[in-house]
Amino acid sequence: MTSAPPATAAELLRAGLESFGPRDRQIARHFIDHFEELPFLSAGEIAEALGVSGAAITRFSQRVGFEGYPHLQRSVRQELRATLGLGRPGRQDAVVARYWVSERANLDGLQAIPEDQLLAMAQAIASARQVWLLGARSSHGLALTAEYMLSSFRPRVQAYSADLLCGRPEHLLEMTADDAVLVYTLRRYSRATTQVTTALRERGVRVLLLTDQGASPLGRLAHHSIRLPTQGSEVIASLAPFLSVTSLIASLVAREMGGGQLEAAERLKAEFGVYEY
Repeated sequence: MTSAPPATAAELLRAGLESFGPRDRQIARHFIDHFEELPFLSAGEIAEALGVSGAAITRFSQRVGFEGYPHLQRSVRQELRATLGLGRPGRQDAVVARYWVSERANLDGLQAIPEDQLLAMAQAIASARQVWLLGARSSHGLALTAEYMLSSFRPRVQAYSADLLCGRPEHLLEMTADDAVLVYTLRRYSRATTQVTTALRERGVRVLLLTDQGASPLGRLAHHSIRLPTQGSEVIASLAPFLSVTSLIASLVAREMGGGQLEAAERLKAEFGVYEY
């Protein structure tokens, strides 16, 4: 007889809800409700949120079947990673059709973003002394695109790779409480982006976050955060919502700042013959 596969952390937590005592049930419910955040939360942070001791978190993890909280945390991380794995490609025509359906759904979902959130981000970017655009890996490409959009009318805008800044942290000394950073991050969330953003937040920099609908570890650090739908193909998440919202925010920033800088930039481009017409 084939043995059943070992239960996942999520299954173990849900299975015990009926039999746990009041404190363990409280901890289990918190773990379930914040499952995608567990890889980024220490036992101390959870204990503080629940008003229990760190030892209570350790003992609970052991009663559920793990060696301790770090072991449970590793299991959760592996389970979340598995959900982001590549699917088995289907027929080519089916893949194309599903892609456009999901892309239209993503863009339709953007209309639900509250206007005040978009305006708050635009105002923060317009009023900052300088603005950094931060991302790692594919998100760095989004940061570079934002730099291109904003720099034509907004001075002192710079895109940075979070990986680069982790190796050259002295650059962070340039940023003050008068500045803002627009951070791009998608699952699986980059540790470098989390590390750099945490350091900037500690320096008083205003943190603006564009992320997906997962539980980004930066959600708690951001002054303003917008979560975007990113349902894509079987292979890669869609970046179209990020580009669309970035373009909209850039338009709002331009409106906030008035047309003077943009008109001056266009005159210089004409003077230097940048474009054919």
